[in-house]
Amino acid sequence: MMKRAVTTSVIVAALISFAGASENAAAFDRPVKVDVVALHRDELNPDAKPKITCSRYPTFAVKEIDLGEVGAEKLALLAADAPCERADERERAIEDDTAGYVMGVSGGFVFFRAADGWNGGLPFVVYDAATGERLLNDSLEGDGFAAITSGKGELTLDFRRVYAASCSLYLEGAACAKTIAADTGLSPKQLPDCAAAYKAEMKRSPENAREIEKLPSVIVYPVELAYVAGDTARRPMDGAAACRTPS
Repeated sequence: MMKRAVTTSVIVAALISFAGASENAAAFDRPVKVDVVALHRDELNPDAKPKITCSRYPTFAVKEIDLGEVGAEKLALLAADAPCERADERERAIEDDTAGYVMGVSGGFVFFRAADGWNGGLPFVVYDAATGERLLNDSLEGDGFAAITSGKGELTLDFRRVYAASCSLYLEGAACAKTIAADTGLSPKQLPDCAAAYKAEMKRSPENAREIEKLPSVIVYPVELAYVAGDTARRPMDGAAACRTPS
């Protein structure tokens, strides 16, 4: 998505204490300090409050430039003592279609979330703070994780995953169930009944019923994601699974 360039300048800087970057802040590390730099307001978008936010951790910082549009203008990883400015020659910009805003930090892992939801879920990506490497991506239901555990080169996440299948569980039945099981590890008994979701959608748009029944299913289920030294594994957990049509 193209972001409109805005020639604003710093008008005020403030150091604030951090009470939580998201509603699920308890699962993430608390920054040592957060710097907020207000930018000149755009006359074409007077309700927006453009700002630079630099969340500082012991060995690095994460910068977000938010001009009040959909998605941050810039996301970047910085040195822990880098100035909180629009541009820094030492910064490592995060250029990722999924990364719309800073979500939080756990150990050496930096989480970014999408600017918009998809299929009723919130896509997210995780980066290595030291290398700037993209480590993994997924999509969660809601706006946070049930648990996050991190260590050196290791990360474990518990959340309700929003998984987009390649087939219609409603139309293709057992064949699609086999494909989903291979992708997710869900057993046939754990798979949800998709009839209600598809029938509701067909009732809303009966003229498109044949197209709707072919739509690939969206399965929401509890998962434990484990990342260890470059390898990612997902294990379904106990709990109810749900079925949706794409949205």
